[in-house]
Amino acid sequence: MQQRIAIIGGGIAGLAFAVYYKKLGGRVDIYERSALSGREGLGFIMLENGLNALNQLGMLDKTRNCGYTLSGCNIRDQHNTNLQSHALPNSFATTRKAFIDCLLSQIPAQWLHFNYQFSHFEFEPDGHASTAVFEGNKRIQADIFLGCDGGRSKVRQQIFPTAQTSHGKVNELVSIIDDVNLVKDLNRHFVKYKLQEGGLAVGMVPASSERIVWFIQFDNQKYQLTGQSQSDMWQFAQQTVGHFPKPVQHLIKYTDFNCSHLWQTRYLEPIAQYFHRNIVLLGDAAHALLPFTSQGVNSAMVDAIELASSLIDISAELVPLALAQYSKKRKLLADCYLSQGIVLQDEFLQCHHHEQKIPFAF
Repeated sequence: MQQRIAIIGGGIAGLAFAVYYKKLGGRVDIYERSALSGREGLGFIMLENGLNALNQLGMLDKTRNCGYTLSGCNIRDQHNTNLQSHALPNSFATTRKAFIDCLLSQIPAQWLHFNYQFSHFEFEPDGHASTAVFEGNKRIQADIFLGCDGGRSKVRQQIFPTAQTSHGKVNELVSIIDDVNLVKDLNRHFVKYKLQEGGLAVGMVPASSERIVWFIQFDNQKYQLTGQSQSDMWQFAQQTVGHFPKPVQHLIKYTDFNCSHLWQTRYLEPIAQYFHRNIVLLGDAAHALLPFTSQGVNSAMVDAIELASSLIDISAELVPLALAQYSKKRKLLADCYLSQGIVLQDEFLQCHHHEQKIPFAF
């Protein structure tokens, strides 16, 4: 008999789990606060581990068609001198909205439940959660609860109340622009211009044949974005990177900063394990990483595949073992990605040197 699984949070980890569990013959229910939730953030790059996960979902071609294939990464300085180049074989970039819409297209509508804002669990005397309670006293029961509610996870707060998040040293101002000619000029490359002295950079990622996601990464102790109005963001961009090469000047001139987003980066200090009794965490709820690794979405996809494979057709007696094995396996990699992200962050703040790593964790 299949375990009743309730997914709290309809972001990428939860949706990917639902897609794969359905492919394996299972059924789930997803509880999300809003039909528009999970689309925060503008875009990302899919790397090899994420591509492998998509292939297992049977969605590699579909999602690739929603994105834009990349061939490499170029790092340049503020004078347009090439510093580093790195191939990105088979990778692609996409907007978060396009990617989530692809996942949603594979999930039956009756599995999706909106207007569910998680509040707390009710527990049995033995410590197992019996009921998830949502605002408005909505209540659902399940055998296993999946916490897929992001970096500020309320599910995690319930089961690991002492878990700590730390502020990153680098913030990002992320924007989006439609510009066919600039996409062509990028020639299927992620291009990043960085200040030789460190602590400031602009990245450009073509996410479709006409759309670019671009961002300003900055040392949040040295550079201060004091307001978040359109004019505040434009002025900040102009003052910090307005002297960068012409493509950056073009972006600043034509971007609608009303659609921009300030990402004040945070990461989750490693927790001992990703589960408590019959509650298990996936994605950012389990291991919120720094952006330098580009592993947030990719790792969430792998979490979903690993956990779904562990839980399909499992008896209740074996659930604790399955969750423990999932937790141990995924934590080893996620802790490594976090360490790499901290190293990449610290390197970003230093003067450039030829041994600096390309900003990805593989």
